[in-house]
Amino acid sequence: MSQTRYKTIAYVSTLTALAVILRFFEIPYPLLTWLKYDASGVPLAILAYMGWSLLAYSLPAYYLVSVALGADFVGMAMKVVAEASTIIPLVYLYRRFKTRRRLAVPLSTGAAALSRVVVMHLFNVLITPYWLVYSYGMDYETALSYVYSIVLLIDAFNLTIAVPVSLAAIYVTEYLLKTGILHE
Repeated sequence: MSQTRYKTIAYVSTLTALAVILRFFEIPYPLLTWLKYDASGVPLAILAYMGWSLLAYSLPAYYLVSVALGADFVGMAMKVVAEASTIIPLVYLYRRFKTRRRLAVPLSTGAAALSRVVVMHLFNVLITPYWLVYSYGMDYETALSYVYSIVLLIDAFNLTIAVPVSLAAIYVTEYLLKTGILHE
């Protein structure tokens, strides 16, 4: 195996493990306490910045290890979708406009936040009622009505986590590039 391949494996395994560990350092969202703030998207975004294939390797491992450590399989799937919907526009736009940093940071952060809110709004309306039926025995209409009553609070949560995670991912990636730990 080449030196580059070993480095890639080390980056993916280390940053994926860090993402899983960061999931356990959670702060409850005050309006819906089962939603939790965490910084696990930061190492995943760094991997995406290094290469899309690294993110593609990391997300399934992130999901499987988290579920093996006790995470709800549906909730974790939603978390993976949320992180991907944040990271993909963030990294794509940041890379595209990085030579114009004053544009790159707000544009990529804003797009990441908007993407996460829209994607998770749709996923919550489409998936969460079925999860409530499965997990709590609610009838579908009651579950859907409940989701509609809280979906704007969930949107606010997604907005308030996407912005700081996106900014942290950008600044940590820039620091790692500047120090030579990461390479373009």
